[in-house]
Amino acid sequence: MKRNKIKRSGFFVLMILTILLFSGCGEKKEKPVEITLIHGWGTTEEDHEAMRKIYQDFEKENPDIRLNQLSMPSSSEMVRKVEDMLVVGEIPDLVFLGGSGKDTIYQFMTENGLALDLMPYIKKDQEFARSLAPVNLDFWTTGKKQLFTVSDVLLLSGGYWYDEEIFEQAGITKIPETWEEFLKVCGQIEAWAKKEKNGVECLQMTSEAYLYFVDHLLAVQDSPSGSAIRNNRLFIEERAAEEVLSMLKKIYPYSSSKGNYSYRDETGAFNDGKTAMYINGIWGAPMISDKIQAAYALLPSREGERISCESACLGYLVGNTGDKKKQEASVRFVKYMLSQPVQERILKETEQVPANPHVDIKKYRKGMERFIKAADTVKEAGRKIQVPDNLWKESAKQNFMEGILEVLEGKMDEQEFIQSLR
Repeated sequence: MKRNKIKRSGFFVLMILTILLFSGCGEKKEKPVEITLIHGWGTTEEDHEAMRKIYQDFEKENPDIRLNQLSMPSSSEMVRKVEDMLVVGEIPDLVFLGGSGKDTIYQFMTENGLALDLMPYIKKDQEFARSLAPVNLDFWTTGKKQLFTVSDVLLLSGGYWYDEEIFEQAGITKIPETWEEFLKVCGQIEAWAKKEKNGVECLQMTSEAYLYFVDHLLAVQDSPSGSAIRNNRLFIEERAAEEVLSMLKKIYPYSSSKGNYSYRDETGAFNDGKTAMYINGIWGAPMISDKIQAAYALLPSREGERISCESACLGYLVGNTGDKKKQEASVRFVKYMLSQPVQERILKETEQVPANPHVDIKKYRKGMERFIKAADTVKEAGRKIQVPDNLWKESAKQNFMEGILEVLEGKMDEQEFIQSLR
């Protein structure tokens, strides 16, 4: 009798174990969808590290998605990586272009059906639609009402940082509004620096800085075919280009840049108190030393018009891989980057202007006064143009960057240079 009870007990235990085993199999979780983001936030600089952390935190809110990051140290290396993939027939899941690759990656992927149209997702999701910057929609929506790229930040620029203490000591009481006034201020700073023998220069110009000057000079130029900047594109006529170069040649002697300097060199000279002006967008604010009393001013114009740049550059591009789960996961990532909490993190941790129009940057004025004041200066301008990345063809921009210093130094024929820009 006792042995029968033991047998029955063993039988019931075996049945329970079997049921638990099969029920466990039925509850087996699906593997997370795995996507790879390629971006150029790959250095050890603070804002790069902050962006990578923001990216990785996407997994906390979306445990069913695994995000792999392919972090390149620069935009140019990111572009080369994606180009290499496309050459061998690989379509990336997700790319952050950061303003680069317009005439290469973006054009190739959109023209060949390799980029996912985000508009259907936006139309179905009111929250997603509300988080998009109007300038993003205006500039990047195609004639067929498709949208292939979304930016998580806005670029506000079209001006320069100036050292208020140097301006005051040099006797400058008014910010120049015209190019003639700008040249007069440069001469005034140069005369003061020579008298004081302090080694201060007006500017340390990079090729990119000259690019911003050109756009502002062309913004008010008219030619027989129309305005130089129209339909958010740059049209360079020979006569207008000659007038622009004439002005740049007048500015050139006031710049200490007699070589191939980078923005880091420009920043360092300004932070050391060796230059009076620092050509950069408002995103340069966190790079400026707290020891420098810096303020932001708009670049001058011919008649004193207030012109600035407010743009959404190329941002995230989702690959049309044909894998619905990966595509939906990538779209969720883009939406995450535009969500209000993440946009606030981008503002506070990297001092970039959020693209989401419902994030009021003025609420964060405390501790970011310099940045917020600069943003106000840009936004108050009467006329807005696109930043160079949006206005210029990449080939023309590259030719400009490579040739402008040689032209100003008299080492390159002016007409040859102008032809390379058209």
